[in-house]
Amino acid sequence: MEMAKKLYVSQTLVSSWEKGLREPSIEILPKLAEILHISIEQLVYAIIETKQTNLHKSEVQS
Repeated sequence: MEMAKKLYVSQTLVSSWEKGLREPSIEILPKLAEILHISIEQLVYAIIETKQTNLHKSEVQS
């Protein structure tokens, strides 16, 4: 909930990012990286990796 408040977004939206269901908008990336104490590059890499993992899981389940 704290992250959602800091970013002025809903907890549901943050949860969807954490589950890899959605990606944060480009406008939010700098603040999100700052909150997580990582670079924007690291954050983008983590988002891509999560998306690829979820894609692989869905292919295996099919």
